[in-house]
Amino acid sequence: MTGLLDPTLDYIFKTIFGQEDRKHLLISFLNALLKGQPQIKDITLENTELAKILETDKASRLDIKATTGDGTKLDIEIQCKNTGEIPERAIYYTCKMVAGQKLAGSPYVDQKAISIWILGENVTSLEDPVNEAGLMYKPKRAHPLDMSDSIRIVFIELQKFDPKNADAKDMLTAWLSFLKDPVYMDKAFLDIDEVSTAMDTLKYISADDDVRAIA
Repeated sequence: MTGLLDPTLDYIFKTIFGQEDRKHLLISFLNALLKGQPQIKDITLENTELAKILETDKASRLDIKATTGDGTKLDIEIQCKNTGEIPERAIYYTCKMVAGQKLAGSPYVDQKAISIWILGENVTSLEDPVNEAGLMYKPKRAHPLDMSDSIRIVFIELQKFDPKNADAKDMLTAWLSFLKDPVYMDKAFLDIDEVSTAMDTLKYISADDDVRAIA
């Protein structure tokens, strides 16, 4: 083994978190991130291909697509580089998920979607590594008006995350430490079963020459 592969490579992330027999790792990460809003007990992993609404639409493929027990659609995206269009892509992907689940006659308020972007480079000017973007109407001469909390976009900017200054007992800190630098993460986090399993999986696949070639 020549070293651990980067868990934020999309193929590696999907191999660790996007498999049926390891979806408990994804559930643990999501509950740590979303803080119980919603509380996720089970998820259904789905086909990552976003259906075209029109024939002229651009084809899109999500990194990990899932649905929670309460019907909330989830998209988890890995993006190592800031391409300059991350916010626009996030809105597009999330709205397309909502459009794909809308059934004739069903209430619009029932269409819930959360798009989570794990970013290797900074995208926002905010100081915190984790920020949620809400949809709002902001006219020029009035206060912003919140439109809906049914569509949520969460940005995780790993470049801003410093595990040395974070709560060592916090589950989200453990997962962000694993994603940012599994080699030098606090070994105390390996006492957490889910994080330990993720690390064992990463070590196993990092020793596979075929996986390294794909990565």
